[in-house]
Amino acid sequence: MANGEYGTITKQLLKCKSGEFDLESIQSLNLNKLGIKDLGCIGECSVLESLDLSQNNATRLYALSSLTNLVYLNLSGNSISSLEGLQALDNLVKLNLAGNLINGVDTLRSISCLENLTNLRLQDKIQDLTNPLCNGTSYKADVTEMLPNLIVLDGERLSGKGSDLFKIYQDMDKHIDKSKSYSSGSTLEPSGNVDWVPSDYWKLDTKEFTQSSLADAEQQLESLLTSCQTVLDESDAHISDLIRDDGDPT
Repeated sequence: MANGEYGTITKQLLKCKSGEFDLESIQSLNLNKLGIKDLGCIGECSVLESLDLSQNNATRLYALSSLTNLVYLNLSGNSISSLEGLQALDNLVKLNLAGNLINGVDTLRSISCLENLTNLRLQDKIQDLTNPLCNGTSYKADVTEMLPNLIVLDGERLSGKGSDLFKIYQDMDKHIDKSKSYSSGSTLEPSGNVDWVPSDYWKLDTKEFTQSSLADAEQQLESLLTSCQTVLDESDAHISDLIRDDGDPT
């Protein structure tokens, strides 16, 4: 056995990694990068709520079926092609499956019954982890249709005001990239000093905010989203005008 590779989860390994003498007392476990292929006796950790099995060699998940208290489960970077065994995890909220061998959306049917599952990751672009499923052109639509309770997919909010703000940020990034791409070929500067928004636009009146009610806070957020969209539209218009003026031979 190579240093750091255990192959199979044993009681000794669980006690060593958790610092607990009784397996029934373990609530959180980090077993990443241990070369684990067989989940062994992991099912005996009956009160386990958080489990990290990332960067191992696991393929079968049946041993997890008795961990009904699990809230967080990280299985990224394994060799998983089937999710059989996870359908009993009724309390599961967050699941990371990035970097496995999940080929199609039908594989997700095993977890479609998990009503508390709201956060799922199937790809992680930063860590360069993905699944064959993610290569499909309708990937996101297919996954959300199979799992309608999802709120977050691959770190991106799918619904709610957070998703609106996230989309605005994405649009802003695209416009910034667009302007950078253009300016790499020529200098793009407006004549004179042009303020797209007032200098005090982003100042926050903390006194007013702390005294506001929850309803007021929601209204302020909606106002912020609207303002962000307005700034985005104005910036796009400015960029378009500058590009047009720069390309005018007169």
